[in-house]
Amino acid sequence: MNIEKTILQDKIPGLYAVGDVWLEGGLFYGAASEDPGGPLYLINSKTKESFPIKGGPGGVMAIVNAAEENAMFCIEEFYPVFQSATAKITRVELGKCADGYQMAARRIVAEVPYVHRIAQLREPDGTYIAAGRLCKSKTEPEDWSASGTMEIGAYHRGETQILMEQIQDGVNKHHAMFVKENPDGYDDLYFGGAEGVFRSYRQNGAWRTEQLIDVPASDIVVWDLDGDGQEELAVIEGFHGNKAVLFKDLGHGYERMLEYELNFGHVLWGGSFLGRPALITGSRGGEKELILRRFRTTENGRIQLFEKTIIDAGQAPAQILVHDYNSHADIIAANHGARQLVFYHCQE
Repeated sequence: MNIEKTILQDKIPGLYAVGDVWLEGGLFYGAASEDPGGPLYLINSKTKESFPIKGGPGGVMAIVNAAEENAMFCIEEFYPVFQSATAKITRVELGKCADGYQMAARRIVAEVPYVHRIAQLREPDGTYIAAGRLCKSKTEPEDWSASGTMEIGAYHRGETQILMEQIQDGVNKHHAMFVKENPDGYDDLYFGGAEGVFRSYRQNGAWRTEQLIDVPASDIVVWDLDGDGQEELAVIEGFHGNKAVLFKDLGHGYERMLEYELNFGHVLWGGSFLGRPALITGSRGGEKELILRRFRTTENGRIQLFEKTIIDAGQAPAQILVHDYNSHADIIAANHGARQLVFYHCQE
C-alpha cells in the first residue's frame, strides 16, 4: 500500500478529538485539544486550509456533526485526568467570516457530568443525542466506585436544550460507543464498559437494550470484517486495554476468534477501506502504532488474518476518521503523542 502523509495542523498540545463537520455541503475536519483552554480547528477537506474556532473552554472529547445544520456538537470541559464533573454537551453554530468560518453561537444543550462519548442517532420517531458517561462522580482519578450510564435525549433541529433520559446504569468505566445503521435504515447504538458490550435500539417509541458479550470493552466495532455477509464484533478488551479481540457468532453466541496486542489501546475502527473491509487499531503506548488488518473466512467458517499494514508509528493516535473512495482512502488522525493532526492518503 502506498501511503502519503501530510501534517494538517502541528503543535496542538493535548490533541484528542477529530470529527467530520459538514458546512453548506462541504466537508471539514474538526480537531480539538483536551487541555483547559485548548484550541479547536476546522480544516477544509479539499484545500486543507486550517483556521481556529475561538471561544470554547477546551477539554473536548468528541466532535459530532449536527446533521443538516451548519453546526457541531462537542463534549467540553472533560479535562485530564478525569477532571470532568462540569463536562457538558454544547452545540456550536458556525458562520462564515473573512478567513473561513467562526463560532457564531455556542449553547450548552445538556449538562452531563463525566460525559465521554456522544453520537447523533436517526430513529423512526426522530433524532436523538446519545451520551455515554464514564462514571457519575470521582474523588480522585482511580476512584471507580460510581458506575457510568448511557443517556439519550430527543433533539429537534436548532434546539438549545436536550432533556436526557437514562436508559442504562451500572456500566463501569463506560468508554465504548459505536453507531451502525440497521437494515431498516435507522441507527443501532452499541456501547460498553467493564460489564461488556450492549446494543440499544428504538422500538415502538421506547429504547430496548440487550447485552451481547460480557467481555470488558473500551472500544467497539460491529462490521462484516471477513466479507462473508455476517457482522463480526471487535473490541479493545479492558479499559484502554492491551488487546484488540475479534468475535464471531457461529450459531451459538459470540466466540473469541483472534486477538492482537495493543499498548494503551485507543483507536478501533472498522469499515470499507479501498473498497474492502478492514480493521484499524491504534496504541497510545509502546510503539504508538496505527495498524490496518484484513481478514478472510476459513473453510470451517472461522476468521483469519491475511494482510497487515502499519500506517504509521510513534504517533500515539487518540481518534481517527476514515473516508473510503474505493480507488483511494483517507485517514485523518488526531495524533496525541506527536501533537499533530495528520492526513494519510492511501492507495494500493
